[in-house]
Amino acid sequence: MSDDNETEAAAARLELALERIATLAAQPLPTVANPADSADQGSVDVAALAHRLDALIAQLRGSLAR
Repeated sequence: MSDDNETEAAAARLELALERIATLAAQPLPTVANPADSADQGSVDVAALAHRLDALIAQLRGSLAR
């Protein structure tokens, strides 16, 4: 496998992993019997998370392209 193919494959794997993270983060948290026991202090800002993941993908692709 050439370096270009390896770089593209690595970038694609990273992008898929980040997509899975974003998907999981957007899912509602499970209900707990006693809300005081929950570490959850609010909902996930999906738009902010998506923006951050997009930035990380761009940064990783840039690093891999060097």
